Amino acid sequence: MPRPNILVFITDQQRADALGCAGNPVVQTPNIDALAARGTRFARAYVANPLCQPARATLLTGLTPRGHRVRTNGIPLDPTIPTFVDALRRSGYRTHAAGKLHYRNYEALPEQTACLDHLLESRAMWMSERIGALPPNYEGFETADFTGGHGFGTYGHYRQWLREQNPDGERLLTMAAGEQPASGAEQTWKMALPAELHYNRWVADRSIAFLARQRQIDPDRPFFLWCSFPDPHHPFAAPKPWSDMYDDADIPLPNRRAGELDDLPPFYREMYETGRPTSGRANATKLRDDQYRDIVRQTCGMVSMVDDEVGRVMAVIDRLCLRDDTLVIFMSDHGEMLGDHWMLNKGPFHFDGLLNIPFIWSWPGHVREGVMTDTLASHLDLAPTLLDIAGVPLPETPMGEIPDPPEAPSQFPPWPGFSLRPLLSGEQHAVRDRLLVENDEDYLGLRLRTLITGRYQLTAYPGQRDGELFDRETDPRQQHNRWCDPDYAEIKQTLLGELLNEIVRTDPTMPRRSTHA
Repeated sequence: MPRPNILVFITDQQRADALGCAGNPVVQTPNIDALAARGTRFARAYVANPLCQPARATLLTGLTPRGHRVRTNGIPLDPTIPTFVDALRRSGYRTHAAGKLHYRNYEALPEQTACLDHLLESRAMWMSERIGALPPNYEGFETADFTGGHGFGTYGHYRQWLREQNPDGERLLTMAAGEQPASGAEQTWKMALPAELHYNRWVADRSIAFLARQRQIDPDRPFFLWCSFPDPHHPFAAPKPWSDMYDDADIPLPNRRAGELDDLPPFYREMYETGRPTSGRANATKLRDDQYRDIVRQTCGMVSMVDDEVGRVMAVIDRLCLRDDTLVIFMSDHGEMLGDHWMLNKGPFHFDGLLNIPFIWSWPGHVREGVMTDTLASHLDLAPTLLDIAGVPLPETPMGEIPDPPEAPSQFPPWPGFSLRPLLSGEQHAVRDRLLVENDEDYLGLRLRTLITGRYQLTAYPGQRDGELFDRETDPRQQHNRWCDPDYAEIKQTLLGELLNEIVRTDPTMPRRSTHA
């Protein structure tokens, strides 16, 4: 297999079903649908953690949240942990990032830490201009066009550019400058900022500039490009024309049922009634139907704008005659509840709307085209798949060196994920039959561990009597919790044992032993 260029489109907080090719009856995504038509779409791809920082740390390092220790938002990634991007760079790839990264804390303040590395993505440092660029080879990216935050809180290189382009640009980003819906839905509006000044357009433009520059300067060197859009993460606001695109659309109500909260652990009702904060929640949850519909309308507009920008980048890939030599992936870091099961945003809510993410792979002649597979895939599988396709060994130490010969030849692999290459090529039907999702919710004192199999999904709360068990065969919408159902008692015990096995299997295996004792 030749060594391809690699282009990863990643969105923030996008559900798997927020695509036309996934059967969404409202949202229009023709460019992403075209990628799916020329590739393989995983209908059942899941996060390893449903929050931004842990999810992105897993994608970068190939490790579980227990492995990289970013258990929840607000914990910076240890810079000594090897990343797949750095492994690609060391093997000869030209690596670049455009857009959101989120490997360090956004809210880190100078007085909170003496470590400059922990402040590299700090809003306070960027807005005060004490930091104006990321260092070379940041997490393996030789260069980066960085933007942090969302909506009116966006900052970084993008904010610097916006100030130069339009002195009024920062005001136009705000809710006050835009048009708010009659429903009064929280953090929802039609953005006044023109599309040509929007951060999604900027991310695509910086990606296009990188592609053109790389083609001109070093066309024979393979590249890795991380094109990372901040949308459709809340706040829910799109610029025109996308903000008006779905005004008249028939928006379905969220996936929920009356009395559902009575069958779930009690913190769900607390979240619904009180709006108590969690690691991923910024909005009130107890909303009217018209408010949920306005939130979904703007979310659809945000997704369609991202789709348009994906199309612009892909048009340049085609114009530069790079398509046949480039592996293209479209994915998200996690989903969004959007009112499903009476919840909004993200948090300790292990349902499909939050855990199930888009996962599309396209490389003409090497990845099966027009295929939709319901085999399981995990965020943990991204890094080992990319390195397998690129012919690069998995990094086993911070510097990438592997003892030769290894002290223990039968030792466990360095990463717990699996390469999807044989599935993408059609050699195998599946590479895993179960996966694990972890979520530490410090605000509530909860730890969630979820096992997902072909048929069942079980969530355990260690130290708690409550839990969740869903039978996807009889209840595909996950509306009936069978945790306390005596008919599922034996199944629950079996799944708890399988959950323990998967936790142990994915436990960290690093660092490696270097001697016998």
